Amino acid sequence: MSDSETNPLRNLLSGLDLGPSWARGDAPSKPAREFPAGDRPHRGDRGDRGPREFRGGKGGDFGPRGEGRRFEKREGHRGGYQDRRGGPPQREEIAPAPGVRVQLHPDVQAVHLIAKEIHHVARVYSLFDVAQILLAQRERCRAVFEVAESRPALFLGKHDGSLWLTRDEAIRHFWNSEARGEVFEEETAEVDAPTGNFQVVARCGLSGEWLGPPNFHAYQSNLRRLHRERFSNLPFEVYASKVRSERGEEAVNAWLETMKHRVRWRPKAGEGEEEAAWIDDRAEAERLFAAKYFDSAFIETRQADISANIPAKNLSPALLASLRVAGSHARKHPAVLIPAVCRMLEGEHLPIFKREGKLYTGPARPHPLTRDAVLAERPAAIVQWLQGRKEPKLGDLWKAVLPEGTEEAPQEWLADLFWLLTQGHVLLFADDRMVMPERRQGSSAPAQAVATDAPAPAKKKRKRKPKKRKPKKARTLQRRTLKLNAYALRLVKSLPERPLRHQLRNQTLRRAKVLAARDEQG
Repeated sequence: MSDSETNPLRNLLSGLDLGPSWARGDAPSKPAREFPAGDRPHRGDRGDRGPREFRGGKGGDFGPRGEGRRFEKREGHRGGYQDRRGGPPQREEIAPAPGVRVQLHPDVQAVHLIAKEIHHVARVYSLFDVAQILLAQRERCRAVFEVAESRPALFLGKHDGSLWLTRDEAIRHFWNSEARGEVFEEETAEVDAPTGNFQVVARCGLSGEWLGPPNFHAYQSNLRRLHRERFSNLPFEVYASKVRSERGEEAVNAWLETMKHRVRWRPKAGEGEEEAAWIDDRAEAERLFAAKYFDSAFIETRQADISANIPAKNLSPALLASLRVAGSHARKHPAVLIPAVCRMLEGEHLPIFKREGKLYTGPARPHPLTRDAVLAERPAAIVQWLQGRKEPKLGDLWKAVLPEGTEEAPQEWLADLFWLLTQGHVLLFADDRMVMPERRQGSSAPAQAVATDAPAPAKKKRKRKPKKRKPKKARTLQRRTLKLNAYALRLVKSLPERPLRHQLRNQTLRRAKVLAARDEQG
């Protein structure tokens, strides 16, 4: 018989099942493509595209798909091929931040939900599986960034929890975030458009923002500003190659329309303070923020604990690369989370025990029943059926103990099984395997001690082996002479403490004390 979907003993963390859709049992299957009889195309048939052409030659070169080959051999380079399209790389590989260590830890709330579910379903789970459940989504983990003493500190945002390597990155992020409105006021003012004979207007190929004519005095500053503010992860040469030029009166008029509106800023005035003057230049406003208001938005720290689900825009590119490396390592080796998971589960009153070399957690530790234990009718039937069977399934138990034709287990049977699971007399694993610890013999020693008042036999005293004494070493002639010459000792003691004689006096006294101590021990 099949278990009901509402059975609380069926699955752990049904709401946290975050695997791919094709791996879940309830995933809808992709409908197969249907063809009329005799119309199924042949695997080698390419339809209207015609047959695929091959060109013979050395190395099995493929023929052209259009006009010639896609790659050409570079002159002066043996065996090298170059893309005919050329150009700089599209995106620069960002290396992890040097001197920064990233560790992943389970989130407290995620572990609490897992522990709550284990208490509810009374099943036994491997800690390795629990670690994989936590690593299934980033919001179930915390990322701890630690900086070496030889490296500068990090900057942690107070408003959104962002983390940055440098001060400039933190300022740039603040200026592009909503937290800017808490410090500065903004106003859009109308100004006169630039005048001149403009034929070509440059435009950013990534954002679509107008940069102005190449002969305009602010073109280079606008290009550098837009790259610094929005596309700093790209090399400047790569970003400059994305800029495109547009001709025509419509392009020029569109750029002139954007130049008629200019944004200006000023810091918000507190109570009893005079309003500051408006600032038209954004660079000047950034310098003012860095000088007066930076400490109110960011703090310097050498250890930052943030959510692993932090948005990429709130993290420095190098720190994001470090976080990805740590996440990839944790997914390949989930066991690195097991020590932290053990501590957190023990805090949730869940025991940790080892079985067949693996660590498990469940509602209780294995607690075998005694052979003379007296149970009620239903628990006794469950224990009797499990005894002698090797890891049977839960469905087989219900088929054996319930009347034929019963689709679902009654509540009283579920309650009795739940009692056996919470007491550790029976272990129910996540895959419906059931294990009953081997029953032990009941202890009858106290009853026999009360019935017979015979005194307990006295314990035999263990004979101690005599210690072997080491033979005394023969004294040398020099030590005997030094010890027996008491007159020389008295003479040395009587010597005055002068710079030329104190070394001889101290050395002689030190040797005399050492020899006296050795004679007392011997």
